[in-house]
Amino acid sequence: MVLGRLKQIGGIWGAVIVLYIVSGLLSPATLNPSHVLDVLQVASILGIAAVGQTFVILTSGIDLSVAGIITLANVVASGVMDGNNALILPGLAIICALGAAAGTINGLLVTRVHITPLIVTLAMNSVLFGAALLYSHGAPHGAIPPALQVIGQGRVVHVPVSAILWIMLTITAALVTRRTIFGRQLYAVGANPRAAHATGLPVDRTIVLAYVANGLLSALAGLILTAYIGLPSLGIGDPYQLSSVAAVVIGGTALTGGVGSVIASAGGALFITQLNSLTNMLQMSTGTQFVIQGAVIAAGMALSMIRARMRARVPRESRAPAAPVRHVP
Repeated sequence: MVLGRLKQIGGIWGAVIVLYIVSGLLSPATLNPSHVLDVLQVASILGIAAVGQTFVILTSGIDLSVAGIITLANVVASGVMDGNNALILPGLAIICALGAAAGTINGLLVTRVHITPLIVTLAMNSVLFGAALLYSHGAPHGAIPPALQVIGQGRVVHVPVSAILWIMLTITAALVTRRTIFGRQLYAVGANPRAAHATGLPVDRTIVLAYVANGLLSALAGLILTAYIGLPSLGIGDPYQLSSVAAVVIGGTALTGGVGSVIASAGGALFITQLNSLTNMLQMSTGTQFVIQGAVIAAGMALSMIRARMRARVPRESRAPAAPVRHVP
């Protein structure tokens, strides 16, 4: 089991190392320590969003409202705090409440109304973007207080504060998914929701909590992005709508659920960010960048689906014996 997890995690991190070697050959400046730290700073925002997305995809769901949550967090945080340090706590409370509310509604619509996650979250993304437009009247205003800018721009011994937060959150999420009852429930629900329900697991609650966690982490990613940029901007979350999913899938998490790791998702986020950085440093045209990035992401997703099919073809006798199922009347 441990060897299997190491193989799953090591694949994407091996790809990250290879990408850095190729980057160094094509553009030696990419290996400069300051550039590596800059990449970590940018990757931390996608990485935090990918942590939340991993929770959802582990349940065989998907959340395309990440962009809307990030955008709304950006606009509301700037407007509420308006550069005033005294308004940081109220602003943080509002942002967390918005993220949790969006996640709760997504989860309830998926579990109670039985609407496909793709449709639910895509609709929620439109609602959140519309809310950002209504709140800002189409012209976002305000700024992030100086005391809060440290999480987006500050450094500790040259290491970006945002990267430190990302690492801490990733380690915490890894412990939650692997060492807690909730984490085991995530994998069980994603692997086989009917069997999970038959054994008495709280399937609906687990799915709702996964979406709530993603909403909170997406709001946090939006807050860090705002602290990094310093100003509000409509549509600032758009690049993270599909890239958060791509980072998770490239990291090896199966879209069918039940298989994956937040550590591997962190590798996927770093891979995508470094790839974007390399294409920018090589001064490729925007069209070429989109072609390369899209091709790599599609290849990563294809490999993930191939791995999922190979796992499905493993003979039953070679698998670990299944736990006894308790039938619920």
